[in-house]
Amino acid sequence: MFIIASIFSIAAGVFYAASVNSTGWAMQVCRYGDVFCLNPSWLVMAAVVSVVWAFFLRVDRL
Repeated sequence: MFIIASIFSIAAGVFYAASVNSTGWAMQVCRYGDVFCLNPSWLVMAAVVSVVWAFFLRVDRL
């Protein structure tokens, strides 16, 4: 789950950078993920939820 959280975090950074910059590669990124270019915070929230979930799963093993 920590790997998934890091992937969500990286994706949030990419979509945030694409929403700020609207030329070149950013145009291609925003073409396929328009919703995430408008709201990159959704990916950040998904990363936080997956980290919390990973800590809940880890508590069982302690």
